Amino acid sequence: MPLAPRDQRPDGRPPGLVVAEEMPEGDGYVQTGELMRGAQTDFYLSTARHPALLAGRGAGKTFAFAAKAFQLAVQSPGVRGCLTEPTFDMIRRNLLPAWEKLFGQFGGKRGDWEYRLWQQGVPAEIVFPKIDVVIDLRPADSAEKFRGPNYGFWGMDEIAVGEQLSVYLSLTHTLRQEGYPLQGFVTSTPSAQRPWIKKVWEEHVSPFSEQSLTAADYPIFRAKTRDNFHLPPGEYQHWLEIYGGSRLARQELEGEFVSLEGLAFEEFGERHIKDPPPGHEFVRTLGGLDFGATNPTALYELRLDRSDKLWVTREFYKRNADDYDWLRAAAEWGLQEIICDPSRSEQELLDLRRRYQVNLKRAQSPAKRFADRVHLMRNRLAIREDGNPRMYVSASCPNLIGELRNLAYDQPRVGEFAVDRWAPGVADHGYDAVAYGISVLDLPALGRPRPHTIYEWVAA
Repeated sequence: MPLAPRDQRPDGRPPGLVVAEEMPEGDGYVQTGELMRGAQTDFYLSTARHPALLAGRGAGKTFAFAAKAFQLAVQSPGVRGCLTEPTFDMIRRNLLPAWEKLFGQFGGKRGDWEYRLWQQGVPAEIVFPKIDVVIDLRPADSAEKFRGPNYGFWGMDEIAVGEQLSVYLSLTHTLRQEGYPLQGFVTSTPSAQRPWIKKVWEEHVSPFSEQSLTAADYPIFRAKTRDNFHLPPGEYQHWLEIYGGSRLARQELEGEFVSLEGLAFEEFGERHIKDPPPGHEFVRTLGGLDFGATNPTALYELRLDRSDKLWVTREFYKRNADDYDWLRAAAEWGLQEIICDPSRSEQELLDLRRRYQVNLKRAQSPAKRFADRVHLMRNRLAIREDGNPRMYVSASCPNLIGELRNLAYDQPRVGEFAVDRWAPGVADHGYDAVAYGISVLDLPALGRPRPHTIYEWVAA
């Protein structure tokens, strides 16, 4: 599949490269999509063993991913390939729309490619019947399913989502179809929670042995969200307003690896993100509330079960919210008890109680102190001897998840961290709200023994 340069663009931007298919008669090409100059095109053209396109969200990773797979397929008759997304649903939501937008005109009646073997609402194969090419479509949820095939190429999209290291390792052994490209390419937005990606493609060392890797086999192509001129007008600016100058902006919009140094809750990860099973029994429900002025107001539903596990199940997170906003959420959730910022005066809380008939209490006094709030949260997030934490956060609480992943101590000098304040630009409103709620449940964690209740002795 050749690339044809566009002579000119109506918006005056430099011409890019047009993904095109050579016609059977060899008399031209059909335009299917334009690749941006720089990282996207360089990744597409790379012949290295394991190139990586590491980019901000919305920077065109999946389109480049699909274009590269199509190129390798049509240039290598008889090849067997494989493309992965983290889940079946992401194959349907991410990969297939990009594939069809770029190459839909070559399927259907024309018959250059077709879907086969549907599973869970998505095809398991893209087949090119005229040139005997098959591309397997698989979720990257188990390494075992990749222990048999021989591939000429494979690609993994969004490798920072979930735990995909074992799948990546399994796929590296499948590149053994003789006479074919033998290339495994990946795309992702970097994540501090997946240090193996940085080790392989930036540091060029094994994530297991720390032995050096051949740097030429692992090139990085970096793209920023703002470079994607295909985004709707104003879209990037809208995202930038949300992220501001935070560490998360550097990761999500700039495609940078954000250092793990100074992170407050390094233990927080996928095992903490979990919803309670249907019918799970709870013994106490309360709300944790952090008032905002220009900052967001954050309200969370916290539910304690019989085994002393805390489940954060609902989130209200809104900038410039007034009292009616969070009170409406509290009423919809049926909260009978709300624990809030202890810095609010008793007179203020009394006024709110009288005006809105809400059971609003200040957090216990240790929650006023920065270090004690950190201690309360760490005690809940810590992984115990049974391999489980004492706190879970629902996937429906994305702002809290983002804060726990990115909260980091200020670093006034390189290598020195101030443990009494956060780094500039990090958000802590959801974290504070939950810590206030935890304070009334776990005050003994700060020093006083907590008596066991009857249900805890039974559970033990």
